[in-house]
Amino acid sequence: MKSDIRVRKRLWRFLAAVAVLTAVHHFVLRPWFLDWGAPEMIQEASLPGDILVEGSGHTRAVLIEATPQEIWPWIVQTGQDRGGMYSYTWLENAVLADIHNVYEIREDLQVPREEGDTVWLANKKRYDGRGYQILAMYTPEQAFVMVGGEDYKRILQGGKAKGAWSFYLYPERVNSTWLIARSAGGGFPLGERILRYVTFEVPHFIMERKMLKTIKGLAEQHAGSRVSEGESSFQE
Repeated sequence: MKSDIRVRKRLWRFLAAVAVLTAVHHFVLRPWFLDWGAPEMIQEASLPGDILVEGSGHTRAVLIEATPQEIWPWIVQTGQDRGGMYSYTWLENAVLADIHNVYEIREDLQVPREEGDTVWLANKKRYDGRGYQILAMYTPEQAFVMVGGEDYKRILQGGKAKGAWSFYLYPERVNSTWLIARSAGGGFPLGERILRYVTFEVPHFIMERKMLKTIKGLAEQHAGSRVSEGESSFQE
């Protein structure tokens, strides 16, 4: 009997700890990392790609001491088959993405993109060739909006995407620009939303934050701006 009581007490303590940790994650940590770096004006800004997507999303941002013209080449180079994803190479390749990040602007990687182009997030030979997104909106020095293949078909048919991953350049002042990453989507079914909540949100934050900080460091260095300590070390 006493052993049963001890077991029940341990179980209740465990469940209570799980409940507390879940509450801290959901109400404290999650709001912070979903909109990391983005001031309220950026979070609430209406951005061009929003019209392509069902529902709202979350926004992250870094302020870069460079012009949109100086930042845009790094956005153009984004993709497994171009300059990489500018995040943690070891982590990208731990999931077999076969990423090779390039930390310089290269003319051969500056081929202009067009709406409808494929942006590879992983080697096309991996994941049965499904590791990609399609450019649904491409406005040089302003907007780079990606959606899934099926979502792109829906857009072409006059519908809306279930989700999108977008990058925007938003001038703040002379030689200072916000690089904004917005992940939007309200069209996912409940089961998929729960799965994304549990398995996707935190890893995506870790990778995207590194990506934003890397592009910031690269653009500021290339522009000849002074980079504050701790933000100039973008290579791993």
